[in-house]
Amino acid sequence: MSSRALLGLVAAGAAAFAVALARGAALRAWEAFLVNLLFWLGVAQGGVIVSASLYLTNARWGGARLYRLAEAFAGFVPVGFVLFWLLLAGRTTLFPWVRHPIPAKAAWLNVPFLFARDGLGLAVMTALTLWFVRLSRRAEATAWAEDGTTLGEPPPAIRRLAPALVLVYAAVYSLLAFDLVMSLSPLWYSTLFGAYFFAGAYWSALATMGLVAACGRERRPAVLHDLGKLVFAFSIFWAYLLWSQYLPIWYAALPEETFFVVPRVHRLPWGALGWSALVLVWLVPFVVLMGRRGKRSPTTLGMACGLGLVGMWIERYVLVAPSLSPRSIPFGWVEALVTAGFAGAFALSARPGMRLVPAAAGDGGTT
Repeated sequence: MSSRALLGLVAAGAAAFAVALARGAALRAWEAFLVNLLFWLGVAQGGVIVSASLYLTNARWGGARLYRLAEAFAGFVPVGFVLFWLLLAGRTTLFPWVRHPIPAKAAWLNVPFLFARDGLGLAVMTALTLWFVRLSRRAEATAWAEDGTTLGEPPPAIRRLAPALVLVYAAVYSLLAFDLVMSLSPLWYSTLFGAYFFAGAYWSALATMGLVAACGRERRPAVLHDLGKLVFAFSIFWAYLLWSQYLPIWYAALPEETFFVVPRVHRLPWGALGWSALVLVWLVPFVVLMGRRGKRSPTTLGMACGLGLVGMWIERYVLVAPSLSPRSIPFGWVEALVTAGFAGAFALSARPGMRLVPAAAGDGGTT
């Protein structure tokens, strides 16, 4: 898609957001904004963490092209940092504890402290991301990734920065899960929710890599096979965290925990969407990518990853929207156009990074 078309999507999304605010649909506008911020920023940041994890495991099976693909989405990270601050304007609409403070949680759930800690976390994350990507694109890192004949480790600067980046990611994205999702239902809590949230972002990045690779950026069957294995494995890990969170809530049957889960799983209309996310993120990759042939087929891998990304967007939507609109599913032109605007901004931001990922010349080659 051309840059002009992508800019058109961004303009349409911004216009839809503004019109919704002007027409009194502020809740729908801010819901759509928050869902898309969490989803697209998660994909962008998750891609950089995929690259860091590849360095940490001395992975050279995909060559430098695989690292460039993982880092291609990093351009949206600073954009997401800027967009985060727009939530200040929607704080009274999104966060019920702003209008109705909870005395027992007021020390933690207050606007200055929430935006200060989340903003600082995202600022650190953005700085580390840009630093890491710059180091990864240096000639010495590229040469190391292309040389699969030795057992040498990555350049020292990468070895030092990659673990710090992963640890900060786990901390910051757990914090975002608690502050931007859990606090929408401020009486609910789950100690596993942070890990579940950032694991979903990591898997979203893997699925986006698989989709982009299948569309022509990577046609080597062996590399597609390995990417497919990662998508397959981490979809199971995501489902494991989901079940690990659901099971103790279900058997304990504590009202302060079950009130968040029951509408999203057991009751209409939200329960149907909740189950569809599980089917798209876990069941489809599990069935389609279990065999060798599915992983090595660009069409099959791309289909599984594309459907999985739709499922993960639905999952973020189901985490956010029922807390604010419990009796109906608020999806229409506002949500569709805001989502399109974010998708256009993401694609524009990723375009410079994608230029560093050469299109595959053919279907041959091995790792």
